[in-house]
Amino acid sequence: MVNVKTYANVLVFLALSATTVGCEDVPDSTLPGPYVPPPVKGEDGRKLIWEPEPGEAQCYDPCFSPDGKKVVVSYRYGYLKREADLAVLDLDTGELEVIVRGNCAKYPSWSPKGEWIAYQGDRESAPYIWVCRADGSENHRIDVKWGWGPRWAPDGYKIYFVAELNLREPLYAVYYSLEESKLEVLRKPGELEHRRVVPPRTGKKIGLALFDADNPYRDIVLAFINVDGTGFEVIWRANKGSGGIIDWSPDSKYILIWYGVLRSDQEGLWTYEVKTGVVRQLTMCPPETDFETIAGASWGPGGDIVFATKDGKLYLIKAPE
Repeated sequence: MVNVKTYANVLVFLALSATTVGCEDVPDSTLPGPYVPPPVKGEDGRKLIWEPEPGEAQCYDPCFSPDGKKVVVSYRYGYLKREADLAVLDLDTGELEVIVRGNCAKYPSWSPKGEWIAYQGDRESAPYIWVCRADGSENHRIDVKWGWGPRWAPDGYKIYFVAELNLREPLYAVYYSLEESKLEVLRKPGELEHRRVVPPRTGKKIGLALFDADNPYRDIVLAFINVDGTGFEVIWRANKGSGGIIDWSPDSKYILIWYGVLRSDQEGLWTYEVKTGVVRQLTMCPPETDFETIAGASWGPGGDIVFATKDGKLYLIKAPE
């Protein structure tokens, strides 16, 4: 990363009113990674693609299918509710179909060929990782208790997630091999606790979101490791904020970050360019809205990003060029 020496606040508005902050334009700091200024409010070019009817369930944790034609979601009554179905939205027809009822389905992830969906299910009062066909059939549980946030590897045979392998210990970064029906530890927790593990689409780096368990502000730490678990590299300690890596771009040149600034009324989606370290604000809190909460997002194969807000609506937005 660039060693920062000078201070300047630079706001460069891109075609979609995205804020760009270069690493060379930030305050002196001993922490790696870019400085992120307070988010800017305004129009961001988003397109509403689905909203719940009054009194009906809402969509969260959206994930694009590999062909970009469908979005799988956690379908539940309220952002913090445990009761949740697994549903699929057809982007061509606008029809939403529930494929798995109950099971407290959250954080779904589509397999690379679109045949399977992995998700976190809490039906048995503990988070397990479940897998089903794209139509909801053959729904079954992987025998790993206390697992969160599954993400499918590009080879289609591994599912990455974080897990509590030892009671009262911080969360491990792990993967489950479907070929061998075996759990493997990718990285043990140290001073930092794993909160999300995101394998690349085409590259060789895995993205990690971690927290310092002793930090009262729960500041997010973003890091890369190699696919074999070696080479831990911190790329960003967020500035008194929280959030995490959500997804890689299809070419693995960018990562999508959810970032909420504590003691502030703003949060949203940002992109981080791996080669340059440039951070761009992607979503902006609408002018007429006091506060917006992001409830999951996914980068589609065609460059669109789908995201949900706390009121259960789904939007599409174009990633910055």
